[in-house]
Amino acid sequence: MGLFINNSDHPDVYKNMRQLHTSNQVVSRQDFLSELMNEQHKANTVLEKALSELGIQTQLQEKTLFSQWNHVGEQLNDLRNRMERYEDANHQLVLQMNKQLELQKEVAEKITKQEEFQSGVLQRLDTQEALMDKISRQINHIRSILFERTNYLATKIDEGYKITSSYVYKLMSGSEQPLTFFLMNHRKEENQTHTD
Repeated sequence: MGLFINNSDHPDVYKNMRQLHTSNQVVSRQDFLSELMNEQHKANTVLEKALSELGIQTQLQEKTLFSQWNHVGEQLNDLRNRMERYEDANHQLVLQMNKQLELQKEVAEKITKQEEFQSGVLQRLDTQEALMDKISRQINHIRSILFERTNYLATKIDEGYKITSSYVYKLMSGSEQPLTFFLMNHRKEENQTHTD
């Protein structure tokens, strides 16, 4: 407690107008144990405050860590679900690719069979073309033979006609002249009668 001066009743008591250069306490007594206990009490207070703050920080860190752990767990679950979906999608994709490969095999086999069929058709066409050439040559040969035979027969028929007609003319007219000579004379006579 500070020094009390009663200015209303005793204004001059305990009042000094001069500047004091020394203290008025001659002897001081120090209790080191009390000071040590006070300092220890202050240190304990500071330590308790620090421990309390550390506990609060630890709790906050635990909450944060727990929240992060939950978040990581959720992310891992999400990742596992995605992986399962991807695995299913990959399985479906593999099945579709296997089906596609089977279809491609079937198409390749059909194309091979088609090529073999076309090759057979081309061979048959080549054979047919060779047969057509052979038949065409045979027909041309038959034509030439028919032409020769027809020409030969026409010549023989013409000769037979001439001989037969001369013979008939000889029988009917009694003349030894050939029929062609008779026809030429007959035409001359007709021409003369027309001009007269």
